Parts: sequence; C-alpha cells; structure tokens
Amino acid sequence: MYRDLAGQSAKLHFTERTSYHYPTHDAIILLFTPGIYNGSNLAYILYFQVDHSTELIILYHLINEMAQNSLLDRLSTLDTNTVSDALDFLHLKGATYGIRPLWECPKIVGRASTVQVGVKKQGAAPTTHLLTPVIDAVTTNDRVLVISGGTEGISCWGDIIANASKVKGIRGTIIDGTSRDIDGSSDIGYPVYGRGVTMISARNRLVQLESGSPIQVASITVNQDDFVIADRCGTVFVPADRIEEVLELGERIDRRQIRMVQDVRSGKSVSEVMHDTNFEAIHQTQASPEVKEAIKSANKTLKEATAEDQELSALFADSDTPGVSDALDKLGISGQAFNIMPLSNYRKVTVGPAFTVRYVPASDPPGSVGDFIDDVAVGDVIVIDNSGRTDCTVWGDIMTQYAGMRGIAGTVIDGVCRDVNRAINDEYPIFSAGRWMRTGKDRVQVGGVNESIGIGKVRVQSRDIVVADANGVVIVPRHRAREVAETVRKIEASEGGIRELIASGSSIAEAREKLGYHLLQRKG
Repeated sequence: MYRDLAGQSAKLHFTERTSYHYPTHDAIILLFTPGIYNGSNLAYILYFQVDHSTELIILYHLINEMAQNSLLDRLSTLDTNTVSDALDFLHLKGATYGIRPLWECPKIVGRASTVQVGVKKQGAAPTTHLLTPVIDAVTTNDRVLVISGGTEGISCWGDIIANASKVKGIRGTIIDGTSRDIDGSSDIGYPVYGRGVTMISARNRLVQLESGSPIQVASITVNQDDFVIADRCGTVFVPADRIEEVLELGERIDRRQIRMVQDVRSGKSVSEVMHDTNFEAIHQTQASPEVKEAIKSANKTLKEATAEDQELSALFADSDTPGVSDALDKLGISGQAFNIMPLSNYRKVTVGPAFTVRYVPASDPPGSVGDFIDDVAVGDVIVIDNSGRTDCTVWGDIMTQYAGMRGIAGTVIDGVCRDVNRAINDEYPIFSAGRWMRTGKDRVQVGGVNESIGIGKVRVQSRDIVVADANGVVIVPRHRAREVAETVRKIEASEGGIRELIASGSSIAEAREKLGYHLLQRKG
C-alpha cells in the first residue's frame, strides 16, 4: 500500500535512492529534484519496509523545514534597520540596544535556541559546563544560540564552545552579557554578538538554569524558535508567529528605501524624498503596492561655503584633535565632546563650521526629521543634539548618501546613528554616541536649527568650528578660532622639537625639560 499521511495517492519522480536505518525500522530515502506530489515540489520521501508490507509516507516536517528555510532566506536579504522599522509599523517589540558584534563578524540570521544562565550558588555540586547540553542537542543548521542572564564582567562564551558550535553547524551566538577568548571565535569565523568582552571565566561562577524557555534579552522577550537577525547595527528578534507579516512589510520598506536612494542620487531634494507622506504608503496592506510618484523636481543648487568659513576651517586642516584639545586646555576653553566617537578609525581629520540641529520628542502629529539638510552648505559639519538618546536614531543611509553628494564634511550626533555599513563604505565621517537600528520617525522631530545646542557636555553655537578624527570631537568657539589655531601651532612645534631631541639621543626627561613640555597645556 502506498499512501501519504492523509491517505492520498502520490505521483512521484525519484532521482536518487539511498539506504537509511531508522530507530524503529529500516527505510529507504528516495530523493528527487524536482519531485511532484499532487502538483507540489517536495524534497524528501521515506519509503518504509514494515512487516513485509510497504508504506509510502510523506514527511510533512521536512516540507515544513523547507518553508522555514525559505523564511530565513527572505530575512537574510534584509538588515536590522529594515526589520526594526517593520516591527515599529506593527507595534511589535524586538529591537535591542547594546547587543553588538564582538569582532568584525558577518550578519547572522536564524532561529533562536534560548538559554538562561545564572549565578552558581555557593556550595552547589559540580555540573556540566553551561551551554554544552544545548550545543550537543542541536540537530539542524538553522540555530542561533541566544543567552540571557549574563553577569557583568563574567564570560558566557569562549573559544572551546565556539569551536563545538561551529562543528554542529550553529550559525552564531547572541549574549546578553560578555564573552572571552574572542580571538578564538574570530579565527574560526564564528559570529558572536554581546555587550562586551572580558577574560574572566564562567566556571564556578555561572551555571545553566534552563533552555528552550522564554528569556529576556535587553528587555525583549525571546521565545524558543523566534527568528533572529544581527548585523553591525545590532540585534533584532522577530516573534515566530508574526514572521510572515514582518517579512512582507520589511520587503516593502526595503523596496521603498531603494527607490528613495535612487531619487536622492538623481538629485531630488531629500526633504521631499523623506517626507512623511512617502512613508505612509508603506502602511498599505497590498503585497506589492505601486505608489504614484509624489516627488517634485527640486532646486539642485548647492549652498557654497563663505570665504570666512573656508579660512577658519583651513586653520585646522593640518591639526588633530589631541593638539586642539591641548590648546583649548591652555586657553581655559571647554570644547572636548565627551563620549562622541567615530564610527571607524578615520585617517583623515574632519574640519568645518557647525550646522547645528536640535531634536525634540515627536509631537502628535509628528514633525519633520530631515528637511534641514537642503540648507547645509558645502564643507559644513552637521552637529545634531538628540539629548544623548540611544533608543532611536536620527541619521541613516539616505542622509549619508545625500550629505556626501552635497559635499557636507561629516556628521556629529549626541545620540545614535544607523545604516553604518553605508557610511563606512562611502567613507562618510560620522561621530556619535553609538549605533542602533531603530528609526527616529514618530519618536523625535527637528526642534530647531542653527541655534545653541549641547553635544557631549559641550555647548556648540552655530558656525563654531568642529574638528573630529579617530580620537573624537572638539569644538572651537568661532570667535576664538584664530587664537586657538595659533596656540595649536606653538604646541605642535614644541612637541616636534621634543621628538627631534629624542631622536638625536636626548632622554625624554631632558627633552621635555628643555622645551617646557609640562607647561604646554597648562592654563594661562
């Protein structure tokens, strides 16, 4: 008798036949490409020999596995920014902050295998090392280990279990905690995302409490088999029962973003391209929405820098932020922006007048988020005060693309940015308090431009001179720019003399004493 689980007849075309020993009886695996079963393409059929009779059973869980792989393939074409936006539209939580790649690892997409760890009780009996039972139990190649309960400074991960996971075909590990031996994970190409690195072992400090149960990761509830996507901007979880909705909406958002980038590249005004009406269309429920072109032709004339702006910027073109910082200290000026750091280890110094932007919480209805950029002059540095918020972004790939095209020197943000791959690949300088994928739309709006703002505990006036490099960001008051530049020149000349004396054989103490090193940055 040949039947499937529903008792239906089958028309099948097999291309390969192999033996297989099933736990309860022998079987034969018949593989075919494509195989046709009642008009559907399948992948695997098991032909069982039971008690001298035959049964042909279609294994529906294998068909389901194919469908799940298709969902993962679709998810892998998106990035965390787009998925986060889709979750926003659906009012779902899933975007985490602070869970980032711990080496330059690739994007990972998969299904969550959840693990809860906790502090080992004093006097507790020895037990298996945390995570090893979960790793040993993995039988599919779609798994991402998601670990909750990490303790600050104590590792939840190391190179031995990274190697074991690699062998088992696990796609990567997400830790709400820290990892050690990160070079070991990097050497074998095993992706690890977490809050940081440490050297302290979990042995006799942390134990595995349970697995396969709901856990909390950065205040997000993650269930076993939820979908996971992680890249340079962070980590996002998607509830398994909502994945189809999120993917459909994410794919529409992605298509719209591509069209918007194309519009920007063609020279259209970013304020019109990014107008809220162009995002409202994404709310439409059609699977493939076609929205009429609503963007009008815009004035493509760039706003040129003034002669004085060019002159003041040129004063610092050959300086770096340590030298300018020392000069500010010497003159008693507070200008070092605290905790505002570069996205990448930039080799060049970014210098330009500040075009200041102040963001505020969104009103109802929300206001604009990016219209100001059409008023920024060539060579300006956009300086954005988002009050240090890390829960939503104020800068993404379209802004990066448009700013680069318009000759804007760079962007400084007291807050976070996203779409960092675009900025890094385009070599567009961004300095911020961090990165995250969640949009600022409907969360913040522009409250004012070219007014006094605060950046990293420093007051910035419109048209102050910004100097930024791999070391961070300093702000030079415009009315003292020439004085600061002259002080920088003197300090750099003295330090250059010290280096020459050392090269000629002087001790560092002698060289410093001779050229008054200890007085260089002293106020007064």
